[in-house]
Amino acid sequence: MFRNILVPLDFSDYTDEIMNIAVQIAVKFGSAIHLLHVIPNMDYFTPYESFLSAESLVNIQRDIEREVGKDMEEVAQKIKDIPVTKEIHTGVVSLEIIDYVRTEKIDLVVMGTHGRGGLEHILIGSVAEKVVRKSPCPVLTVRPAAKQL
Repeated sequence: MFRNILVPLDFSDYTDEIMNIAVQIAVKFGSAIHLLHVIPNMDYFTPYESFLSAESLVNIQRDIEREVGKDMEEVAQKIKDIPVTKEIHTGVVSLEIIDYVRTEKIDLVVMGTHGRGGLEHILIGSVAEKVVRKSPCPVLTVRPAAKQL
């Protein structure tokens, strides 16, 4: 039923909780897990709008990718006996997630929701909400236990 499960990672305090749910589903259905982290596009910060040179921006982007790769490897090493694919993309987070779902033929997305409310939700929006609205496959949103109070 769920051959490919996507877990978009934001490396929050709740990553392990979300991964535990994804792994349980993967074990039950014999699924592969795809880990995806999207780095927000730094192209919005042109050298003319920033105090950083273009070269500095490229170096910052590479440093971020290197650190994300390390964090992703830590998460992947906790997954035993399940095929894991790791991807790092750059762009608009919700759009990159939806694009990945389509191109990789994902059957289920398992992702956290931070439960932002009020002004914070209006200003920042909800990646999970956008993915739920636009995803061609089911999306399981996980509200961390600590946030359910």
